[in-house]
Amino acid sequence: MKRLTTSARVLQVLVACLIAGFPALICNAHGSVTPDADICIIQIGYFKAHFKIFLPQKRQHEEFCEDLPDIGDSVFVMEYEHDGLGEAQIDFRIIENLTGQGRFTNLQHIGQIEDLNAITVYHHPFAVQPDVFTIAHNFDEPGEFVGIVTVRPADSEVNYTAVFPFEAGYTGLGYWPWIIGVLILLQLNYLWMSGRLDMLRNLFVVVLMCATSTFVQAADEVDAWKSRAGHFRVSYTSELQPLVINRIHNWMLHIVDENGDPVTGATISVQGGMPAHDHGLPTAPRMTQELENGGYLLEGMRFHMRGQWQIEISIDAGGNRDVVIIPLNL
Repeated sequence: MKRLTTSARVLQVLVACLIAGFPALICNAHGSVTPDADICIIQIGYFKAHFKIFLPQKRQHEEFCEDLPDIGDSVFVMEYEHDGLGEAQIDFRIIENLTGQGRFTNLQHIGQIEDLNAITVYHHPFAVQPDVFTIAHNFDEPGEFVGIVTVRPADSEVNYTAVFPFEAGYTGLGYWPWIIGVLILLQLNYLWMSGRLDMLRNLFVVVLMCATSTFVQAADEVDAWKSRAGHFRVSYTSELQPLVINRIHNWMLHIVDENGDPVTGATISVQGGMPAHDHGLPTAPRMTQELENGGYLLEGMRFHMRGQWQIEISIDAGGNRDVVIIPLNL
């Protein structure tokens, strides 16, 4: 029998773990709202309620548990399954999901946010709704959000909170990405054992080199921004044309010195944000690869709302340190 290499064993263990953990992912991916016999149940401490969302203008009477396929007017409804909810104070809040955790956002992640009001898009303060809890909100653009429901029982000062991450304006892929990921890992395991992975790796290197040359050539044709002290000029090419919100994507930076010569061996860091809103980028982009002719691959760019952005690129190369500001209007 052929002895497995260490890398092959690691790959097989990873596949096994994903397969074993897949049911758990399905159970926990949507936070505190879970489907139960065609009804969505929200669990808030020891309280339970039937939870549903309507899009009356676009989807009429169709009900949704969490993710909304369209934007526009929406109605959130909780039908109490516990009598105490009819007498309890209920606070309902919707915030932009800037945690970076996506569908896996939980109460602990929310607790780490310093200022909820800064990212709140809707807030219904504590109030009693005796029969059924209902609020309406208009989503004017697609995005990732988190619903936060807090219940304060009538006979107690203790608050119980549940959170549920959701998307508005997306059809959603459900759990297909996880299924496809497992299938890809199984196929990689087969290719590794058969020795065909080396051939595919060589092919990938060739494709990457061709793509790099194309990116660098394109970078020479776009606008360039001069650094504050004039040591560098930076241009970029985005893999998204045009730039859109709520899509993680990569940039190709092209950096030349004051004489127009390509800058190599640079240390690059990136930050930015919206000065008018006093917040930064929702992700932490980083330079992951130096390419040819002054090219650098920047991964993890994302913009979560429309408006005026500024991208600040810090460059340390050839004994010079300088900063380039790139303004964007999305």
